[in-house]
Amino acid sequence: MVKPNEYTLGISMNCYCHLNRADLGFSVLGRTLKLGYEVNSVMLNTLMKGLCREDKIGQAVKLFNDMGTKGFRPNTVTCGTIINELCKTANTSAAIELVKKMEERNWETSIIVYNMIIDSLCKDRLVAEAFDFFSEMMHKGIYPDVITYTSLIHGLCNSNQWKEATKLLNEMVNEKIKPNVLTFTILVDAICKEGKVAEAVEIVEGMIQRGEEPDTVTYNALMDGYCLQSKIHEAKKIFDLMVGRGCAPDIQSYNVLINGYCKKQRMDDALRLFHEISRMGLVPDTVT
Repeated sequence: MVKPNEYTLGISMNCYCHLNRADLGFSVLGRTLKLGYEVNSVMLNTLMKGLCREDKIGQAVKLFNDMGTKGFRPNTVTCGTIINELCKTANTSAAIELVKKMEERNWETSIIVYNMIIDSLCKDRLVAEAFDFFSEMMHKGIYPDVITYTSLIHGLCNSNQWKEATKLLNEMVNEKIKPNVLTFTILVDAICKEGKVAEAVEIVEGMIQRGEEPDTVTYNALMDGYCLQSKIHEAKKIFDLMVGRGCAPDIQSYNVLINGYCKKQRMDDALRLFHEISRMGLVPDTVT
């Protein structure tokens, strides 16, 4: 009989967890200990991910806490896995408590973990709490990146605080952190919904000057802004500009324009675009 080694056991554990059988993964863990092998962080990370895949968050948190009491030091992958799952399931307060425990035990934390919590708070429209957590993070010497600022800008935009979002964008640039296409697009979309398309166009122009190319979502936001103001001619110019710059329109691009034409009672133009969809290899959706 060939005796399995820790690598074989680790692979078996990973397979069981991917099959949503973390219980069998723990059986392999027991066999690992019985054979006298040391349990490593990779095995524990595998079990943590397995429990999270099965939405067994309580057991995952217990495993995380047990790791500390039994002398195992979770790495950033372990911490990121459990924090991400807590945030995804709207348990942001539990995620914050877990980070505090990590800090008390001098376990390694990273900007990734803090970004997850800030993003989750912003999605829950708890923007003030997100900024408080942001300040705590800075005080601890963990400095923000483009993801941190983008999450905060998104939170401000969702709360209709687009002026504050614009200020934060400028602060981000002053801190030598380069905004990405998502950062700009979030702000463009919010400003367009406020009916300030001219300001949104200026942001897109500034974005291009900084070397960041708008994507389909950016152009769609501008087109939607013009359509909200019944400026269908301007929206179509943005559509043509997008195509001219080599950015392929998606079904949302067509939906925005078709909706704009229908509201202006220009049904011939709407139908022309509708027939163009299939020629472009796209499929109309329910909205279309």
